[in-house]
Amino acid sequence: MHVHPFCKEVVWDDIDKIADAMYGLDPYKRKYMYKMLKTLTKSVSIDSYIALLDKHNIDKAVIVSFNVKTAYDIILVSNDDIANLVKLHPNRLIGFAGIDPPASDALDQLDYAILSLGLKGVKIVPPVQKFDISDKKYDPLWRKMVDLNVPLWTHGGHQVSTGGSIAKYGHPMLIDEMAMRNEDLTIIIGHMGAPWFWDTYSVVLRHPNVYTDISAHPELYTYFPWDAYTKYNIEHKVLFASDHPLTHWNKIIPAVKDLSISEGFKKRIMGLNAIKVLNIE
Repeated sequence: MHVHPFCKEVVWDDIDKIADAMYGLDPYKRKYMYKMLKTLTKSVSIDSYIALLDKHNIDKAVIVSFNVKTAYDIILVSNDDIANLVKLHPNRLIGFAGIDPPASDALDQLDYAILSLGLKGVKIVPPVQKFDISDKKYDPLWRKMVDLNVPLWTHGGHQVSTGGSIAKYGHPMLIDEMAMRNEDLTIIIGHMGAPWFWDTYSVVLRHPNVYTDISAHPELYTYFPWDAYTKYNIEHKVLFASDHPLTHWNKIIPAVKDLSISEGFKKRIMGLNAIKVLNIE
């Protein structure tokens, strides 16, 4: 449910600028990010991603844009690039548009991404985009997503990479009232809402239209309340995601397989739930 297609088919902004924005406060991580982006954007093709999907028995992957133009003046993989990659592998890749809600043209961005490019969902990152998802002024954007019949993936939890990001804007409780005002909008809270696992559980439990994914933090799975999702009959609301290549499939898939949960729950996580959420036939 969450893959960054960092590959050579994409038209890239200044990689130095991107590395500064994402890890400028940590010289070691900044150096690693720059090296990784340089390697991926010069040497790795989208076909390499498909080969990895085959290797790990992944049928389909949601690939995402990362639009933080207003806050940081960068876009990691444009919506046009996402659409072009999907065209190369339409049976394997599902494109989610990066929309910048604080931008004055956010509604136009959404219309173009869905109606012109044919993308199937939306990704936002409130801590990095520095906006409060609960603010009613953004409701026209959510209502437009309902009209277009596309789900919303929103970054859940604090943000440990991008310097200057505002952690509180990733708190899952900000989605609470927004979800009630938009009951027909499918909302996916990314990254388990880490470190607010129980708050995420509360929002997912109480709102039929809210789900969560388990991307990015397999080392924190011991803190996720798996038993509560089982006991309260919401196993169908947990989705597999990786954040690949930032968290590689070879790390996160074994972590899911090693979970002390039922095989049925694992099967739901590893595909059955996403099939229903994304209306895959």
